[in-house]
Amino acid sequence: MNRRSFFIILALFSIFTAILFVFVQHDSTQESIIYFPIDPDVTFTHTDSTLTLLDKPKNNKYIIEWDVTSILDREAYLRQDISLLYANGRLLDTLSEWEDYSEKIAQYKKIQADESRYFVTISYHHAELHNDDLNIKSSQQMSFDELYVINSLFAPLQSFRIAENKEQKEWKYVLDHAVKQQLQYSWKRLVDHFQLPLKKYIQIPLSDIVLYNDKPLINNNAEKSQQILGNLWEGLYKNYFLGIKKKDGTIIEPVGSTIPLILLSKDYTHLIILIETRDGEAIKLIQQIPSNS
Repeated sequence: MNRRSFFIILALFSIFTAILFVFVQHDSTQESIIYFPIDPDVTFTHTDSTLTLLDKPKNNKYIIEWDVTSILDREAYLRQDISLLYANGRLLDTLSEWEDYSEKIAQYKKIQADESRYFVTISYHHAELHNDDLNIKSSQQMSFDELYVINSLFAPLQSFRIAENKEQKEWKYVLDHAVKQQLQYSWKRLVDHFQLPLKKYIQIPLSDIVLYNDKPLINNNAEKSQQILGNLWEGLYKNYFLGIKKKDGTIIEPVGSTIPLILLSKDYTHLIILIETRDGEAIKLIQQIPSNS
């Protein structure tokens, strides 16, 4: 190889490396949700998570359409939406979308399922707003939907959110009771495993966190409540949504894990997130709450 060919190859390698570095850097910045102080002048004009039963059963299976949309009142530097779908208390699937310089995100997925199930979806809608590099704010909102799907040999395929007749009320009771029992058993096992003093904590299942969209978390002020929620989703995205780190250091997908139980300390110094993985491993995530907020 002559000297000229060597330098051409070296130059091409350098260019390739630089391009690869740019892509790696870009992806690494995308793979995070970062909470910044809330901009009170920015609002979401629309946020929605919707579950819809589509198909008649085929081979005892049916299709659920899962739609997640959000619209900000202006273009944002970065828009991010993530969504979690649970069936009978266990994570079934996830959705995630990122948009640069946009105000709207729309995503959907069709999910095949079988048997009678109680579906719950929780979504977090986030916007990062840059006035300049030293003045970064955010806006956030959550949305939620639930759907009971009854797929039985003794009744036609049907779905409902609110039980309207005797049959639906009976199915709702059966599914609610079964899911509640399973989750309470799992959460109790987690609390006992980590020897946590429950009397010092406020218990909030993740499926109930949307209740705090427009009201403070217990006795907190609105500003601190929003920070707690933002930091919570920041931590959930990094340590749960993208994968759960087990004791042996391996990272596994969160699918199959239980709905997380959030334990908010009554002195508002920290919160704990308890999760049981698909294979039954107990996971505890701890998040400190800054006192200067």
